[in-house]
Amino acid sequence: MKLSLSFSDVIIIFLYYILIAIIGIYGGKSKIKEGKEKTLDFLLAGRKLTLPLFVASLVATWYGNILGIGEFVHRYGLVAWFCFGIVYYVTALFYALFVSNKIRNISSQTIPELLELKYGKVASVYSSLVMLLITFPSVYVLMVGVFINLIFGLSLLPSIILGTILTFIYIGYGGYKSNVITNTIQFILMYFGFGIFTFFALKEISFDLGQLNYLPKSHLKFFGEVSWQYIITWLFISLQTFIDPSFFQRCASVNSEKTAKKGILISITFWFIFDTMTIFTGLVGKLKFPEINPLFSYPILLENIVPSFFKGIVLVSMLATIVSTLESYSFLSALIIGKNIMEKFRTLIKLRIENRVRIGLVISAFFSIFLAYFIPSAIDIIYKTSSIAVPSLFYPTITGLFSNKTFSKTKVNSLIISSSLVTFIFVIVKEFSISFIQNPIIKFFVSFEPMVFGFVWSTIFFIYILLTEKRKITATTQA
Repeated sequence: MKLSLSFSDVIIIFLYYILIAIIGIYGGKSKIKEGKEKTLDFLLAGRKLTLPLFVASLVATWYGNILGIGEFVHRYGLVAWFCFGIVYYVTALFYALFVSNKIRNISSQTIPELLELKYGKVASVYSSLVMLLITFPSVYVLMVGVFINLIFGLSLLPSIILGTILTFIYIGYGGYKSNVITNTIQFILMYFGFGIFTFFALKEISFDLGQLNYLPKSHLKFFGEVSWQYIITWLFISLQTFIDPSFFQRCASVNSEKTAKKGILISITFWFIFDTMTIFTGLVGKLKFPEINPLFSYPILLENIVPSFFKGIVLVSMLATIVSTLESYSFLSALIIGKNIMEKFRTLIKLRIENRVRIGLVISAFFSIFLAYFIPSAIDIIYKTSSIAVPSLFYPTITGLFSNKTFSKTKVNSLIISSSLVTFIFVIVKEFSISFIQNPIIKFFVSFEPMVFGFVWSTIFFIYILLTEKRKITATTQA
């Protein structure tokens, strides 16, 4: 489909991109000329991030899956609040109370660096490769591509490529500081625009919430009619918070540990407000257009209920929601490639860290475009990549932050590798049908969601590590 836009709508969209590009380039300029301080400024904004910038950047970054929300609400209804909201509020609360201060007080700038200090270079490389699964911004590249397709009528692949180029340029120039400053502008735009969208959605039902009772009953049930495994899987997916590099980077870049803790608590309130608006408008979309492609739930509702000029503002709001996260994960994936992977070959690749990160941006762009084009569902991309990454890195990251014990490097590496491989195999088997499998035992195991089985595997392996390390300590003490 192609949205019908007035001249004023198009001007608003162009002004948005021009504004963000200018702010990204000039706002990311560093006054520091050379040395470690310049590098720290490029990677972590000099570790001087204030509370307002922290909150705006974190909220905007952690809420980029706007088309995915519309898709999910259209398919399943109110259960979206549990899968995309409540479970994340809870994990973010635990992160604020128990993890944020730990990150601010360590020297590591990324999770792979933390694991390298704790478990060696092999763990750093393995964790970097796994972490790229959740930092390649393919889901956000897809959504920006969809919006460009809707606005200009281009086919999907050129739309994806154009959206990626427009976003990656100024991040490569200014680094993390550009990311934070543009996130702050986008934070304001996303709430302002979606507030307008919510108003017109309310107007569409004559401000009568009782009309929502005409929705399918399953859409008004808090847990819907999805399987218990599906619900549990999203609970596990929310644990991605503990290994998410955007949380880690922002907590590492604040001016104090109190800022990080307080900022996350404030962010939870903002996420709740935005969830209220997105889920309500999604339900109105299902009510008015029940048979549409779920991925286009918001754009179709926008096309039909929001008048010109305001339509441009709401589109900018949606784009800001997506682009803010696309920026952040682009930089994070580039940081992992340039700092944690290419660093291992620094005798061959004799480049400054800033230039290695810029090369990482090009690599990230390529793989993100590839994934976005071949997995054209926002929900599926998040579901599949998180299913592989979270079980493999959860326990090593938590022990790296909280435990003073020195676990066997070989065993921790085996946990990371085996957990990701086991989950990957289950994802592939589920994707390409299990009808050919006749063995009842294999059928039973494959009936589990990949994330659930992956966490079971990693938990058993972690308990095995704890028990063997305990026996080793006991034997050493007795000797």
